[in-house]
Amino acid sequence: MGLISISIVLVILISTVALVVIRKHSKGDIQLEVTAVCEGKNKLDQAIMKINFTFSIGKLTSHKNEIIGSIDWSKGWMPVCYNLKENGAYQEERLLFPIKETTYSTFEINAAKAIDNMGRGEGYVVLVLEDPVPTNKSRAGVILAVTVNMVTYQLSDSISWNNDFVVSH
Repeated sequence: MGLISISIVLVILISTVALVVIRKHSKGDIQLEVTAVCEGKNKLDQAIMKINFTFSIGKLTSHKNEIIGSIDWSKGWMPVCYNLKENGAYQEERLLFPIKETTYSTFEINAAKAIDNMGRGEGYVVLVLEDPVPTNKSRAGVILAVTVNMVTYQLSDSISWNNDFVVSH
């Protein structure tokens, strides 16, 4: 009886450790990272921020999937354009418009072109400081919704920056 109990506990313990290890390794497969770079000022003396994002959908790339991206930003900033690396190179920039004069916008990602065989992709969104607001920090966030076989996985990350640095840059 004691041997059976010990065997059951040992099987449960080994199974739990195996699941934890598998989950830890698979978490690295699906990720999104957002960074921001101050690009100086444009001809209208508006500060320019380039919001770069890289993502990986790991094993989900082997399935037919749809990807919708969205970006949100602090008040005072306005989107200008976005670009995606497609077939290994950046293509032409596309205009990006806020939805109903809010602080977010969406864009479609062509998974067949924008994701490499390892399930990775990258892109950027350009924001300009159109109407400076009296705040020390601004932020931007990127959300990717990856739909595979009618199940949607959501990836999100955000970045913030000091407005004083950007305005004086």
